[in-house]
Amino acid sequence: MLKWFDLATKPRLEGTEGLYFRRTEQGLDFNTYFNYIPYEKLKKYTKVSDVRTENNSVFVECEDPAKVSCAIIFCTYKREQYILKNVRYLSQNLKLHSELNCKIIVVDNAKTLSQSDFPEEVILIPNVNNGGSGGFRKGMEAACEIGGFTHILLMDDDVEIEFVSIQKLLNFLKFLKPECSDISVAGSMLFMDKPTYQFEAGGHFSENGKQKGFGHYIDLTQEKNLFLNEQENDINYGGWWFMCMPSKYAEQGQFPLPFFMKYDDVEYALRCKQKIITLNGVGIWHEKFESKYNSAAEYYNTRNYLHLCSLHCKGFTPKKALKFAKKQMKAKQKRQQYQMAQAVQQGYEDYLKGLDYLQTLDAEQNHKEISKLNYKYLTYDEIENQCGIRPADNTFYPPPWIKKLPLALLPKKYVLTDIFYDKPIQYFAAKYAIHCDSKNNRGYITEKRLAKQKNIKERSDNGFKFPNDS
Repeated sequence: MLKWFDLATKPRLEGTEGLYFRRTEQGLDFNTYFNYIPYEKLKKYTKVSDVRTENNSVFVECEDPAKVSCAIIFCTYKREQYILKNVRYLSQNLKLHSELNCKIIVVDNAKTLSQSDFPEEVILIPNVNNGGSGGFRKGMEAACEIGGFTHILLMDDDVEIEFVSIQKLLNFLKFLKPECSDISVAGSMLFMDKPTYQFEAGGHFSENGKQKGFGHYIDLTQEKNLFLNEQENDINYGGWWFMCMPSKYAEQGQFPLPFFMKYDDVEYALRCKQKIITLNGVGIWHEKFESKYNSAAEYYNTRNYLHLCSLHCKGFTPKKALKFAKKQMKAKQKRQQYQMAQAVQQGYEDYLKGLDYLQTLDAEQNHKEISKLNYKYLTYDEIENQCGIRPADNTFYPPPWIKKLPLALLPKKYVLTDIFYDKPIQYFAAKYAIHCDSKNNRGYITEKRLAKQKNIKERSDNGFKFPNDS
């Protein structure tokens, strides 16, 4: 019998006991997220003939297990607190599990770390700030130069890790049938602020440009949801917050496009035609992406989504690209987010320059320029001092679910909105908008200016022409 994984019994985060065990009248029940045994996937993908639980571990019977060695690659940028904690945690646990043949590679896009910050066995690679896609490429190239790895595991730096996910994943790969040896495993993302709820377990990007994630917003302490989460879905990409793939793609010269950030993971999976599955218990906790939402993100979302569609969608035409960009710009203008509208337009302009342009672009300098369009957040105290209004949850008015209000009832000067749950109607009659990030007690202020809207249009007509709609 071979050990697969040790039962996870000590919750890593407060409030996550239900992901590890359930208390019953008969004792502790370990049929939980981290300790779940996926019998159907073992039968379909592996050579495992028997499974047993004894001495607080799960063992399997498997003839001729494969040798697995994995490069665990982090890309980091000025998140020293996260990356140092995660690397030390992994390194300590890997020393206790010598059967797991791993090497940790940290690509530092900020060049703020030194080798002395890490255990000696960790490889630190200083890098220019060419984003997550550039950092992961650097790490993949390093893994190929070192050689001998069967798999590569890409992980975000600002996550919380449960080591059993690593143990469960890597040993599962040893048991794969030869015809299934090219399988990739997409780790689930669980919310940091609601740590028993899942954001996504793999996703699908269709040929018409639609994106769908699986397992959204389900409570993984519920046994029925574990069965749901274990169902086979038509997964064709996985988020690089935790994504394990055979090293053959990198060894064959397949590397991420220079997208900097956004959609690099989707494009890579589609290009490599990865066969992807998920496993209960294989995943990480991550902050919601809303905390990273800004004008620069809108630039990358626009530019890279259009490249993704051009490469992998059927019948994607210049007219469709134009329609997408105009729709995104209009949505931002309706919300007084003129800087975001400008970022969308810049993303569209840079998309029209082609992929060759991305290959020659100084990504670090370009990011600095685009980031100038980000809004400056103010504390609630600063907003109150400036506007005489202190934001609170009950001051968001009109509420975003209101579709129509008499004009007389709409705010004429200030409207307060939640930046993650707003609707264009809320901004209709207001001169100023206070866009609130209620989770972090901060916000930014915009002003409705026709001249600003005009400038955006003039910019598109001055030196740059949208293609004809026809």
